[in-house]
Amino acid sequence: MNIEIRKLTPDLLEDYLNFFDNVAFADHPEWSQCYCLAFHFEPAWDAEDAGLENPWRERVAQFIREGKLQGYLAYSDGKVVGWCNANDKKNYAALKYNESDEDSKVKSVVCFLVAPDMRGKGIATKLLERVCADAGADGYDFIEGYPPAGDCDMYAAHHGTVRLFERSGFVKHAECKRDVVMRKYLGNE
Repeated sequence: MNIEIRKLTPDLLEDYLNFFDNVAFADHPEWSQCYCLAFHFEPAWDAEDAGLENPWRERVAQFIREGKLQGYLAYSDGKVVGWCNANDKKNYAALKYNESDEDSKVKSVVCFLVAPDMRGKGIATKLLERVCADAGADGYDFIEGYPPAGDCDMYAAHHGTVRLFERSGFVKHAECKRDVVMRKYLGNE
């Protein structure tokens, strides 16, 4: 199986939307409206989005066009089979920027989605490898991931798993509530 990883750009918007509209949540439709914006969520959106039929779809299209949503799409046979949301930590409203990191450049990996029929084939690993390679080349000091602590089912594992991050050279940096902060030093400090 040949998997190609592409960095999300505005010209891939339709591929992204098709994946979220028709593939990513085929077995979990109650999550189908997220469009991977949860870590960007601002409370003001509730008022702004009142009365709109599918506000997050419209918002994600705008975010992709403006480069606010960043990450990688995985392709197999010309179709999107996976997604990884990876961006500068400062760009996520849900991640209160830690002042101890103020002198470090941190890339955050907040979500992985793989097509139901493609799970267990190493796609999340390939996505994470690409994130790590590009983050190092882009001058990031660290990459962080936020998987749940302990065992979890595949739906709770959308943030990745501790094992996934450990296999890619991450170590436990901190624990907060039910999650673990996994961190990989890239040597750019």
